[in-house]
Amino acid sequence: MRDVVSLDELAAVAARLWAELAAGSVVWLTGELGAGKTTFVQALARAAEAEPARSPSFALVHEYASPHGLLVHADCYRLREPAEAIDLDFPGLVKAARLLLVEWPEKAGAFAPPPDAHVRLSHADDPDRRVLERVA
Repeated sequence: MRDVVSLDELAAVAARLWAELAAGSVVWLTGELGAGKTTFVQALARAAEAEPARSPSFALVHEYASPHGLLVHADCYRLREPAEAIDLDFPGLVKAARLLLVEWPEKAGAFAPPPDAHVRLSHADDPDRRVLERVA
């Protein structure tokens, strides 16, 4: 699936993803800076009825309690090399999370858990829209 979507439509896709994925699922979020990955995480947090999601610019991992299970958001952007991902304890995060969202998984290399879904976002010509591709 590859669509150009509004921010409201992006939120609807996030809500569908939350509803369809089983507990313990991993979602990779890829795309250039400012493409809407964190906006997508915020929409997922709303769908999960969790506390509002924040950008994990300084802390690499944020956990959001939800009545439906824990939403975990890991942002690997600041990893200097893949081996630093070992400290994130992806196996423990997968076990604890209802859903684990991994931004910039390519920076974690082979240490990133395999995705159950992969969402790629990119800029569209209209600044209020994004190109959304569901890779997996």
